[in-house]
Amino acid sequence: MILDKIKNCELYLPLNSKFKLAFDFLKTFNPKSFKEGRNEISGDDAFAIVMNLVDHDLNEKLEVHNEYIDIQYVFSGEDLIGWKSRGECKLPEDVFQVEDDYQLFLDEPIAKFQVNSGDFVVFYPNDAHRPLMNKAPVLKIVVKVRL
Repeated sequence: MILDKIKNCELYLPLNSKFKLAFDFLKTFNPKSFKEGRNEISGDDAFAIVMNLVDHDLNEKLEVHNEYIDIQYVFSGEDLIGWKSRGECKLPEDVFQVEDDYQLFLDEPIAKFQVNSGDFVVFYPNDAHRPLMNKAPVLKIVVKVRL
């Protein structure tokens, strides 16, 4: 897991060949130019999900992925996110959903952190994460980057 400011994203480009596409999208994001939901970056190799959440339910489950890295960027507002190592999760809600690349766990996170405007978090497959743990309004972009 990585937590940093978008202005420092260049530091992480060597970690994945598709990170440049993802961070270029995030750095040039204009909420008036993109629709909520899926936005194409590079087909299924990298795409963005834009969420403008004003009144939303609290998330009560950790999630993990096998095929994608999540880069979660808070454009405005704030998000409270929980984390736990995937290997320590013991309470699966169901089996892994291969087609949608996720599995949910009912475990409690062992760490929680605030993600504010201009911050991003990178979650790898070994990072169980639980975003949207608070009711604060947030304009958030999740870029899915294929491993």
